[in-house]
Amino acid sequence: MKSDIDIKDDVWKIIKESSLLREVSGDLKKTSVRPKNSRSEDIIISVLANSTKQKQIAYVNVNIYVADDYIDGQSEENSARLRKLCKMSFDLFDNVRGKDFRLSLTDPNYECGQRVIESSGSSEHVVNNKVLYQIINE
Repeated sequence: MKSDIDIKDDVWKIIKESSLLREVSGDLKKTSVRPKNSRSEDIIISVLANSTKQKQIAYVNVNIYVADDYIDGQSEENSARLRKLCKMSFDLFDNVRGKDFRLSLTDPNYECGQRVIESSGSSEHVVNNKVLYQIINE
């Protein structure tokens, strides 16, 4: 069985060695809270649910924060940047096979996927990757 900490470590290692991390301007964190007052493109990993059975299934949020553009004095999502980070995230997380686990963004049997959502209280949007993490425990 893997704990939430073990799962976050596995996902962190995948991101740490990726072009996605080199692309963003911020930090990679294994905490559910973003660094205070950050305006960088931080990547935050958090475990949403973790069922510790023989077929262990967990949902992991990998959120990427992107500052909005200001157009005519109004905050607007930075669509071009969000689109690029969405594609890079999708390419990174869909159908990953680790040493003893599997990650996916597109399993039709589970509620995983990718969305872009507005971050309340800030002028940012978030690429929300809800990643399915699976492992078979012996």
